[in-house]
Amino acid sequence: MSKKPDLRVFKTHRAIYSAFFTLLNQKDYTEITIQDIADEALINRSTFYAYFQDKDDLVEQIIEKKLDSIRKVMEISLLNKRNEVKLMHIQLVLTQLLKQIKEDKDTYVLILSIIDKHILTDKFKKIVTDAYQDILKNLRIMESDMEVPVELIIDYSLGILFMTVNWWLKNDCEYPEDQLAKLIMKLVGNANLTILGISVI
Repeated sequence: MSKKPDLRVFKTHRAIYSAFFTLLNQKDYTEITIQDIADEALINRSTFYAYFQDKDDLVEQIIEKKLDSIRKVMEISLLNKRNEVKLMHIQLVLTQLLKQIKEDKDTYVLILSIIDKHILTDKFKKIVTDAYQDILKNLRIMESDMEVPVELIIDYSLGILFMTVNWWLKNDCEYPEDQLAKLIMKLVGNANLTILGISVI
């Protein structure tokens, strides 16, 4: 029988997260102290340290929780046995991802305000490479007798994705998710998927 999560731990985590985000709306991240968080969450400092090493560890755990939900979206298989992918399937996964971000947009906005975007990009890149490692591990791309680094194509595509999502968040997610998913596909271009050895159908 699986062990049920401790309700007290859940409530304490929720209080700490809520306190942290409340404080982020009031002052700069560098100005927030553990005592500030403890006071806002109505807990002792020792209670905070029972779960987190410091506020950087708190941020890291918040990010990991969000990335876990993104991993679940990325686990959806897009490719068939012939290494083909339907454009509609990619757009559906992107739409689902965008809906997830929109549902908790305030958290994502705050995370982006305090975390180096390169760090976040690297974390997301690992999710993508882990999800599609069977394709990428043996891939060798040649263009006009010159080998093209797979990592370059991935970095380029993820860069477009992150810039677009960042713009979307700054504009209060007003652009419809399904339309933005189509726009991202146009910006990234089917050519990049074709270069990666994936046929878009």
